[in-house]
Amino acid sequence: MKLTAKLKKSIIVHASETYPDECCGVIVGREYLPCRNISEQKDAFEIHPEDLANAEDRGTIVAYVHSHPDATTRASDLDLKQIELHQKPWVICSYPEIDFTVYKPCGFQFPLIGRNYHHGWQDCYSLVRDFYEREFGIQLMDFNRDDLWWESKDHPSLYLDNYQKAGFYEVEIPQYGDMILCRVGRTEHPNHAVIWLGDQTELKSEQTEPCFGGSLILHHPYNKKSLREPYGHQWEQRKVKVLRHVEKR
Repeated sequence: MKLTAKLKKSIIVHASETYPDECCGVIVGREYLPCRNISEQKDAFEIHPEDLANAEDRGTIVAYVHSHPDATTRASDLDLKQIELHQKPWVICSYPEIDFTVYKPCGFQFPLIGRNYHHGWQDCYSLVRDFYEREFGIQLMDFNRDDLWWESKDHPSLYLDNYQKAGFYEVEIPQYGDMILCRVGRTEHPNHAVIWLGDQTELKSEQTEPCFGGSLILHHPYNKKSLREPYGHQWEQRKVKVLRHVEKR
């Protein structure tokens, strides 16, 4: 896809109108169609569904567009994930320092080890889902989850209420890839999931440096990067259930 001078001008005008918030829109044919950003977050965008439907009525969407106010055109983690989900090019315009970058779907995946934390779409359960898909070819259900849901006694206990629906059952002794539900901190509900690696020092689905230190787990701590570490006394104290998926038998 080529960004013509006309397209760039239209995007810049829209970015200036919404500044300091992000603008968003789509390219249909050779025309940029501005859309309303209904995201409640200042550094994110969500296209109004009516605007998206109207754009689709005009023709095939060839690219999604948004601006990065007071920033570079570097794609965020969420941008990179959405590019792969939508399987369409994304155009990012920096403003007021004008620059453009076009990102195309390339099969990018966040690594299982060393990924950044973003609650709700790249957190401890997201790591479990990605691990099961890549290591075992198992597609796990997803569910919406508000940040800090585990601190409210009136909130459903998401892990305990859903693990059977997702195909897990309880076992006593963990094997490679089993999920261990844990209670980290003083919480109302089990709030963390770790993956048992045992003495497997390398992952099967991605190239990693060997990791040593006894029985290992893989997990994504809150607001930290995902990592492997030994399963020591502190994790045994936090353990609530050891779970195995029915398709792993």
